Order: sequence, then C-alpha cells, then structure tokens
Amino acid sequence: MITTSAYQIDDGKISVNHLALEKALKPYATPFYFYNLDHVRARAGLLTSAFSEAANLPTTIHYAMKANANPTLLKMLRDCKLKVDVVSGGEADCAISNGFTAKDILFSGVAKTSNELKNAISAGYDQINVESLGELERLESLALEMNWKNPISIGLRLNPNVSPETHPYITTGLRENKFGLEEEAINEAVAHITKSRAPIFLRGLSLHIGSQLLDLDALDDALAIAIELQRKIVEKMKGITLGTQLNRFDAGGGIGINYETENEQAECAFIFDYANLLKKHLQPEFSAGRLERLLIEPGRWLVARSGLVVTEVQYTKTTQHKSFAIVDGGMNMLIRPALYQAEHRILPLVERVDEAISTFDVVGPICESADFLGRNRSLKSLKSGDRLAVFDAGAYGRTMASNYNQRGWPAEYVLQNGQIFRSDSK
Repeated sequence: MITTSAYQIDDGKISVNHLALEKALKPYATPFYFYNLDHVRARAGLLTSAFSEAANLPTTIHYAMKANANPTLLKMLRDCKLKVDVVSGGEADCAISNGFTAKDILFSGVAKTSNELKNAISAGYDQINVESLGELERLESLALEMNWKNPISIGLRLNPNVSPETHPYITTGLRENKFGLEEEAINEAVAHITKSRAPIFLRGLSLHIGSQLLDLDALDDALAIAIELQRKIVEKMKGITLGTQLNRFDAGGGIGINYETENEQAECAFIFDYANLLKKHLQPEFSAGRLERLLIEPGRWLVARSGLVVTEVQYTKTTQHKSFAIVDGGMNMLIRPALYQAEHRILPLVERVDEAISTFDVVGPICESADFLGRNRSLKSLKSGDRLAVFDAGAYGRTMASNYNQRGWPAEYVLQNGQIFRSDSK
C-alpha cells in the first residue's frame, strides 16, 4: 500500500522525498510541468498487485496514453510491465518510439482512419476496439484489399446506456454519446463477422462508460450488462470456429481522483474495491473457462497526482470587484479548469513568512476570459515573482495543451530515482 503522497505540504512548504521544491526548482524558467515519476511507479505497482494478488485475475494493464505521453514516463511504465491503450496513430507511433511493441498496443478511438487501420493491421496490434458498424466494414474491406491472412484481433465496444456521476463532457456510456455500439448493433456486428471472408477474430467486448469515476455503482451496472451480453454471444457462437477466440473482456478505465482534496490512502483502497468489483463479475467467467484474460485501461489514477504546473506571478491586480494573480501559465498548459470547471489545488511555491491571506482569481496570459487556473482562491498575499504550484496536473495537462497565442511549449521536468532532469514530450 502506498502511504506517502506525491507531494508533501508542511507549514505551507511543498516537498517531495524530503526535497524542498522551492529551492530544487528555482533554476528552471517558468512556466513548466513537473512530474514525480517515483510516485507513478509506486501506483503502477499497487495497481498490478491489486489485480494479480488481491483479486487474482489474469489482467493486462494497458496505460491510457491520452492522459500523459511524456517519454520518460512511458519508458518507466514499460519497465513496470504495463502495455498501452492508444486512440490515434500518433499515440501508437509515440508508444513504439518509447520501447513498446505492436503486441503491447490496444487501439481504441471512434474515428480511426483508413491509414491508421492499415498500419494497425500490418503491425499486428494486440487488439483493435471497434466502435461502429462502419468501422467494422472499413476494417474488413481493408483486410481484403490487403489480402491479409493473419488473424486481426478485435473487441466490440458496448455502449450500455449507463450514466456515471461525472462531468457530461467525459461521460461515454450513454446512448446520446458518440462512443460504442448498442446491444442490437453488437449482435449485428457479430453476425457480420461470422460471415466475413476477412481474418477478423472477435476476442470479446470492450466497455468504458466515462472518465473521472469516483463511485463504482454505475460501473457495477455496466459490467453486469456487458458480461451477460458476452456470455450470450459465446453461447450463440458455440461450434463456430470464431467462437474459440472469444476469451477476453476489456473493462476499460476511468477511475478518477478528487481534485479538491487529497487522500492517498483512500485512493489506494478504492483501487482494491475496483479490482474486487471486477472479480465479482468476472471470476465466474474465468472459472467456467469462458475467459482467459481481462484488459483494463487506467490513465488518470496512475499519473494525475504526480504532476505540477509551476507558474510565476507576473502582476497582481485589484479592482473594485476582485483581486487577480496574473501568471505566465494558463489554459494553454492546463485547460481543465476552463473546460470542465475543474478545481485544482493551488499553493505558493515560495518560502516567505507572511500570514496575510487574500482572495485571488489565478489567471493566465491567454487572450480569453476563460483563461484561469483557479477562482476565488485564498492564498497568502502574492507579489510579482512569486511562484505557484498547481497540483494534480499529471493527467490531461500537457496532452491537452496548445500553442494558442504562440506561447510556445513549456518544458517538462521529471523526478525519477531522486534525480531531476528535463524530459519533453514530442
């Protein structure tokens, strides 16, 4: 069990592994990202043990690269025996360039192009998760056009029409969402595959109902629906050669963190609750010989806590209505507050004895009123030159960043094995 947080806060000072960050990060020009990869490694180890030891399920962990594609992070997770989940050809190329193989790749995403699918077929990705009948037809057409003979392993992503308690922009399991196939379409896809001349092998269903899940009730409901449907498909396909390939289930990802507070012990315990929920639904399938492998796609839970956005106050400004801390990093670096109304913790990264507290909107340099990192934050009185640390930016920070206003791409620094060094995403 992990017992230490990614960052410790004592008397307002931020440290990691007894390293005072105010001093350690002082040489680096702001704004920049900073990741504690030692903490990510510990979380990867805990996640692995939750499934392999506590739940005792044969599980392949495919890290969701969309969360953070830093090259040093990817190499470290590869060394931890994780594989990857990608949603574009670019992410697949990034994975390969950082030491993963084609057999490590689970290819998801709703809009796979012909070129991306050709590359997936040629390279031999471990599994392609199909999200529409049109995609299945395109995959079949390309395989026939290429005269491809080797098996192409696919999953069918089920849309179970289950609503998790999360932000509507990151809900993916409702009928009005663009993701996945409803049950009728799943059955149509299965029938199509059984008649196809292409070497397409259905390995199982895939499920992902949304991101930032802090409660397991909706996932519990979705798993019951998906497992029952997969069991029906297996029974229906008995005696069909293809049916012998139906031996996987992809439970997706989405486990979240609480951005407004931090409780490492509770988040680690939640992972064991998650593993036990999957065990409840899947152990009977393994015991009956209907399943051989479980796939999961964690992202945010592994990396979010590891990351800081470090930014410097350029000006403070007070009007009749409020006070602003105007900093050099904004929505170009971390769009989550503007896009999802996310509440990231913000603390001064400065050692200064000053007990006066003021309320600030922490706003960035971008020419948009949506450019803020936090609103109505109670912070020790700030002045030009003070640095701020925006917490929990290890997921969907750099990967959602932009070069809007031609601000340039901020540097990324990592802490690994007690050492700090620069490691920028491509």
